[in-house]
Amino acid sequence: MIKPVTQSKILNNHLKRVISDDAFAAKTIVVCSVLKDVFAYSVRYKTTMENKKIPEKRRPFVAAMDLASGIVTAIAQIAVGFSIANPKLQNALWNKMFKNAQFKHIGAAKKSFATILALVGSGVITERIIVPLLATPLAAFVEKKFFKHDPAVTATKKYSNYPFNTHKKHSVFKNFASSNTKKEHLN
Repeated sequence: MIKPVTQSKILNNHLKRVISDDAFAAKTIVVCSVLKDVFAYSVRYKTTMENKKIPEKRRPFVAAMDLASGIVTAIAQIAVGFSIANPKLQNALWNKMFKNAQFKHIGAAKKSFATILALVGSGVITERIIVPLLATPLAAFVEKKFFKHDPAVTATKKYSNYPFNTHKKHSVFKNFASSNTKKEHLN
């Protein structure tokens, strides 16, 4: 079963191009990383929808967050990774960082540099900067657009999309303040 795959013309042509083209090698690694993330977020979405430990009213938003994070991650990683893998950018970065460096195998070093920079750069920039900024608003949109809403649940869910609900904090402080004044009156 493996032999026909390893001897296929498509795979061999792809491997030849990876060996000869630094940017193509970097883009291939980025695409593999994106495919891994798409699979992981798909599994997370399915698991969330079937998880009975998550309350029924919260489950759609958590699932929408998984879905939105997967979409944003895939699109952003490809955009950032392909931008970083651009030969002009790679040459500029290489010349700036390793201008006077002497490598025995300069071609292998440049290919490794391009691949690692594209993979790490796209992963770090995407996962730590872009996804947190875009996934939450997209998740709210996806939840409203694609998940059914029970009017009773929606009425109680007024502030649940925001991590810091100022409305709830004020009511907690009011309850705390009123309980302290009652204790003072008792003493």
